[in-house]
Amino acid sequence: MAHWKIIVKSSGNAACKDRSQRLEKGMFIETSTVSTTPPLGLSREQMPLAHLFMSKYGIEIDPRKMNRSYFDCIKMG
Repeated sequence: MAHWKIIVKSSGNAACKDRSQRLEKGMFIETSTVSTTPPLGLSREQMPLAHLFMSKYGIEIDPRKMNRSYFDCIKMG
């Protein structure tokens, strides 16, 4: 099992479903996966990652934009 930290790369609303919402650089979520493959960009992980941002910050992310264009992924353990 791997533990990941997903961090917003830069401030803006490009990854948000609602353009009136805004992500700020440094916002992050943490998640665990059974594989050691980074979860960003994996279609099966996109929806759960977007849901974690919604739960933590109340910001609705477009699941298709849960990728390395907008986010960094760091393996924590």
